[in-house]
Amino acid sequence: MSPNDYAAMTTEQLVTHFVACAKQLGLGRLNRAVGGGATLDSPAVVGTPEGDRLAAELRAMAAASRGRPMAPEATALLRDEDLDVRTTASVYFGPFAPELAQATWEGALAGCSGSEVIAARQRARTPPPRRPTLQEMNDEALLARFQDAGERLTAFRFVDWANNKRDMNRRNAVIGELTAIGVETKRRGMLGRLVPFLDSPDPAIRHHAASACLRIAPEKAVATLEALEANGDGDTRAAAGWTLDRWRAGECYVDRW
Repeated sequence: MSPNDYAAMTTEQLVTHFVACAKQLGLGRLNRAVGGGATLDSPAVVGTPEGDRLAAELRAMAAASRGRPMAPEATALLRDEDLDVRTTASVYFGPFAPELAQATWEGALAGCSGSEVIAARQRARTPPPRRPTLQEMNDEALLARFQDAGERLTAFRFVDWANNKRDMNRRNAVIGELTAIGVETKRRGMLGRLVPFLDSPDPAIRHHAASACLRIAPEKAVATLEALEANGDGDTRAAAGWTLDRWRAGECYVDRW
């Protein structure tokens, strides 16, 4: 089709054709595979002659969308249940919803939606209530706060904290919170209650639980840290490696508490 053909389409026709091309291109599936979360169950054609043809069509459709009042349609595409559709929309219809488009692209790599990325950023930046204090909490509430803080730390993977001093301070505050929870847990003689967290699906929770359990469950704690060092994301991998290095040098993080 020529650019004039796309310009002559109704918005509904444009969206329908965009969806069809996006599903054929397979950009979302490819990104997810690159992100390490899945294997391609059907081939993507990105980088092939067919992929180049589809990309040219998608560019033409994006050009035809300019000047149209189609922000609602673009937003719907960015929230589409199909991974290929929403990922491709983040590339070609991003100007209609820049924050959601960027989040959608990051989500494609991480295995979640753009809306989930935005929610994670908000959660990461939201501090816990000041009361009750850790010392005022009962045991169950303290353990729940440990899980909550770990999940907030993991949520910072969607925040560019390294280039934003305020976000860096927020992230450091969460790390300090996890340490304070560990100190209080040790004071109560209940470090053993952290052992089940070694099986958490959350990498930050596993790391901090393993650090706290090195003295009471060394084999499982070390195995957890080794797995994080081998397969974790960048921040968790580095933190797990540092903890292991200190442990092998005869130092244990929990001994400082």
